[in-house]
Amino acid sequence: MRLFDSPEPDPAEPDPTEPDSLARFRTWRGFLLAAIVLNVLFVYGMIGSVQDPGTAAWTKALSWFPFAVIASVLYLVLLRKLSSADADCAKAGAGRAGTHGVLYVALCIIMIAANWIALFVA
Repeated sequence: MRLFDSPEPDPAEPDPTEPDSLARFRTWRGFLLAAIVLNVLFVYGMIGSVQDPGTAAWTKALSWFPFAVIASVLYLVLLRKLSSADADCAKAGAGRAGTHGVLYVALCIIMIAANWIALFVA
């Protein structure tokens, strides 16, 4: 009896020779962009649902307020992850550290403020 010890490729693991078609979605920057798009779509949808004065308070309390809290926490996490991107590049010796972290911090703070302002104004 002869045993073969040759490893078989796992079908769940991607082939390393193929280009990753989802690489742009596996970064914190891509996640920030997706979060902003989702936030804009949610606010756009909620603006129409709070036009009825009888249900506006319940709509805000039951759906928009929890979304605003979750979105704020998400933007704070993204702010933390993306603000440290410049420091990580500098530590890795990737050359001059850019100011992209400042841009992401400002964008996250603007999105948090815009989300809460839209909630209270609508």
